[in-house]
Amino acid sequence: MRAPKEPDTELGRRDLLLKALLSLSPDMIVTIDRHSIIQSAGAAASTMLGYADKELVGKNVNIMIPPPYRDQHDANVRRYVETHEAHIIGIGRKLEALRKDGTLIPIYLRVAEVWDGGEPLFVGMVHDLTKEEQAKDREQEMRTAMQHMSRVASMGEMATGLAHEINQPLTAINQYLSAATHQLNEDNPDIGSALNFIEKASRQTERTSDIIRSLRQFVRFTGGEKRHCPLEPLIREAVDLSLLESERKRITVALDIPAALPEVRVEPVQIQQVLHNLLRNAIEATADIEAPHIRIFAKPHRDTHVQICLEDNGPGIDPALRDDLFDRFVSGKSEGLGIGLAICRSIVTAHGGTIWVEDASPRGARFCFAIPAATEIQP
Repeated sequence: MRAPKEPDTELGRRDLLLKALLSLSPDMIVTIDRHSIIQSAGAAASTMLGYADKELVGKNVNIMIPPPYRDQHDANVRRYVETHEAHIIGIGRKLEALRKDGTLIPIYLRVAEVWDGGEPLFVGMVHDLTKEEQAKDREQEMRTAMQHMSRVASMGEMATGLAHEINQPLTAINQYLSAATHQLNEDNPDIGSALNFIEKASRQTERTSDIIRSLRQFVRFTGGEKRHCPLEPLIREAVDLSLLESERKRITVALDIPAALPEVRVEPVQIQQVLHNLLRNAIEATADIEAPHIRIFAKPHRDTHVQICLEDNGPGIDPALRDDLFDRFVSGKSEGLGIGLAICRSIVTAHGGTIWVEDASPRGARFCFAIPAATEIQP
């Protein structure tokens, strides 16, 4: 077996080294000249874009650029050669690349400039982000599913109370309609009184519909699309959903939401889930308090966020649990699963915010979270 012939010149050795690097790199390395013509392409081009490296050499690089950016590329290269004003040279950027079969893949592109005999060459390193993006999508799907299941579990815990909540207006409807029927069956029917009973039954029907609509909205599966929302109705809806009628009579709930606060950019159902979890915790914490009180207030936070706090006058947080309170499977309740506050932290963090707990005065706990205020430049 004959040994391979060694190159005769330093240039030849460098050429072999370059070919070895192009063939070994897991990323695609491509070089183009000032006219955007591909001079070389690494072996990764075949697995990444579906081209053999020889198919790309001599072609314009826009063969791998999807529209509408394809038509801009040659002009961008010419502008850089003439002005040396960098828009991507030396700066990494996430883009999409066009495969031979016409499909798009997410990539991260880094470009460097070298000179060869007085002419510029551009070296691009293309990293395929497909696996990273797929992993990110799976993680988001799992997070969304976990949040959804948490809402469903919360509704399960409240099922008995909610059945009572819905049964009250249904019972009232039956009684009002029975009274209206009785009036109409009299020898001298009181039409006005019968209509009054029917009107009252109609209002109870609306109340039942509102309860069911709120529940369906809360437990529906959501993909997490963020939008601008006014804060006061967002919080009030969460309170209306989370407190049963019997709890409203027992617990004093005070809201202090200044009208001057900006809107927030959130996925509404998810933020209402945070409020729901915190409210249910506060309700349980004040179960044995003689005069239970919950206060919800909001204020600006560091110019860019809005802070929402929920304060109760219960026994407060066990110091032994404080540092780990937002971790999964940590609970101060004997029958708690320890996922409610972990879900809260996950949602708030995904919104670009933070969540924490403080001691209330003179007693109790204060849970606070800050979420981004909506601005005109946000999508």
